[in-house]
Amino acid sequence: MKNKKIIQIFIFLALLSLANFCYAAELIPNDPDYGRQWYLKSLQMPKVWQTETGATNVIVAVIDSGVDVAHPDLRDNIWINRDEILGDNIDNDHNGFIDDGEGWDFVANTSDPTPKFDNDCFLTETCSKEAIIHGTLVAGVIAAIGNNSLGTTGLAWNIKIMPLRVLNENGSGSTSDVIRAINYAIDNGASIINLSFVGDTYDAALEKAIERAYLRGVLVIAAAGNENTDGHSVNMDVRKMYPVCSQGTNSENTIIGVVAVDQNNKLSNFSNFGSSCVDIAAPGEDIYGLLYHNEKNVELNGYFGGDYSGTSLAAPVVSGIAALIKSFKPSLSGREIAELILENGDNIDGANPEFAGKLGNGLINPVKIFQALKNVNFNPLIKGSTDAVYYAGVDGKRYSFPDKSTYLSWYNNFNNVIKISDADLAMIAFGGLVNYRPGSLIKITTMPDVYVVTHNGVLRWLKTEELATMLYGDKWPSLVRDVPDSFFANYKMGEPLDIPTTFDPNMEKNANSTIDIDRELLNN
Repeated sequence: MKNKKIIQIFIFLALLSLANFCYAAELIPNDPDYGRQWYLKSLQMPKVWQTETGATNVIVAVIDSGVDVAHPDLRDNIWINRDEILGDNIDNDHNGFIDDGEGWDFVANTSDPTPKFDNDCFLTETCSKEAIIHGTLVAGVIAAIGNNSLGTTGLAWNIKIMPLRVLNENGSGSTSDVIRAINYAIDNGASIINLSFVGDTYDAALEKAIERAYLRGVLVIAAAGNENTDGHSVNMDVRKMYPVCSQGTNSENTIIGVVAVDQNNKLSNFSNFGSSCVDIAAPGEDIYGLLYHNEKNVELNGYFGGDYSGTSLAAPVVSGIAALIKSFKPSLSGREIAELILENGDNIDGANPEFAGKLGNGLINPVKIFQALKNVNFNPLIKGSTDAVYYAGVDGKRYSFPDKSTYLSWYNNFNNVIKISDADLAMIAFGGLVNYRPGSLIKITTMPDVYVVTHNGVLRWLKTEELATMLYGDKWPSLVRDVPDSFFANYKMGEPLDIPTTFDPNMEKNANSTIDIDRELLNN
């Protein structure tokens, strides 16, 4: 194996060192260095980008060694705390942090989340270049600006990175700072948290912070870790590593653990593994990406570079894809995003017979994930703090059920309704009202005429009771539902039904089996 820059970030606690679905077209970015990012083509990202490139309201917290927030290929994708007035030395948003306009540095306890180091540290060998650039490299894998004719492209072109610095210029830090950063990310709107570091000492408080994120619907993604000091990767079934092996109070899988593979889908020789802590594999070798730039230091005078390798770079691949999923379907919780990722992985045990069963759900497959997202059977139901229930359409909007009767024309019960925060609900654009399921019988409250609901809310008037009996049986009057005059305007009038007719209510119902189909959202 050729000589590579293999990144391993460690975290210190006290005095202990821790160590195929085809789209109609593809969207190829115009970034000049896209050709050097082999993993994007291997994952068939142009097919995914044709559908989703990332939403500006999706926030990924990069808890790491600091991020170059001024980088020209990342600057516009840095999270901005709009509730804070910069420079007034006041905690305007009352979150406990003063002037935190772009994140926070938990090491230096400042509002500047960029890397910190002594400019002479390379001469004195008191810092590590890999540690200094690490956070920027990770952030770039996730969200380098795509299709801007500059440098590289991230997986999610338009989402926001929340930079939270917890590791110093040598890649070391404290679990207390990591806990504070995780809580900051949760409380300030992050949907996804990326943890590209690892250690071998368990910390109950850190595990509790990760569980808090899980319970709040935030997805936490962690690197499995690289080879240990003895030159061998770690079987985590035998020796646990953290935070990747963290789990919830009731043994829930609160974190996605990521191993690294090469261009042939073989486990990287530096990557840890294990059936109990690994969930998914992602490319993690020969990564070309964004570097921290400092014009005052000759060691840091480049904006782009490679080739870097490590599970800490495989993890942000998963984070970037998770951000695209959240962008496409904002109503999904972290748990649901995790399920989508894991259920659609590709088994790579054949390429790794010596690690069979120890690579989680295999290689992440974003094309299959988005196929599942577009599948008509994937129809989440959501609600906020009130009783109002919404349907989350494939177009990323929410559609309201005006009453219980309309809801029950589509579903038998309310068991699958997912409760989300009112803040998350408000972030999902309102698409309109849901109509009765095609095949249903309705009438306007103040009128005697009975109508059959057909595709896309088109009503067809039943001219006679004889016809109603022929189509629905003798008990058809009990099937008629009253619609208020105000809601009736949501429907459109079609041609009346008359005898003889080939109309079949059951065929109409089955042909429009989901609200996505009924509202023609799948064609958008």
